[in-house]
Amino acid sequence: MPEEVLGVIALIGIFFVPAVMVVFIIWFRGSVKNKRYQLQAELYAKALEKGQSVPADLFAEPRKEKANPLHTGIICIAVGIGLALFLGMVSSIGLSAHEAIKISGMGVIPFFIGVAYVVIHFMEKKKTPDENAK
Repeated sequence: MPEEVLGVIALIGIFFVPAVMVVFIIWFRGSVKNKRYQLQAELYAKALEKGQSVPADLFAEPRKEKANPLHTGIICIAVGIGLALFLGMVSSIGLSAHEAIKISGMGVIPFFIGVAYVVIHFMEKKKTPDENAK
């Protein structure tokens, strides 16, 4: 195959695959929620048919716990390091070392976001119980 065709295929793959994945994730999440609501409605209808009382919190959304900043920070640090290494390896093909370092520096953004989350975690941990109640 000519290089131009491979370049076009690569560009289509770079933009098309993530878009398809986003649409698939949104569709899948919606279908899971829809299935859950259908099952809840069936349970509600069956309970009413049998004359049983239905709990008030049957259709309440499940409580989500607050995300742990340490967990989020470690993930962001790992993503930043991985992104820097990946971009450094990919950009080093055909570029000078200086240009490759500039491109791989984009991994610094998620890395420092992760560092900020870790710092937030340890700052919140040092607060007294009275300060957390506010």
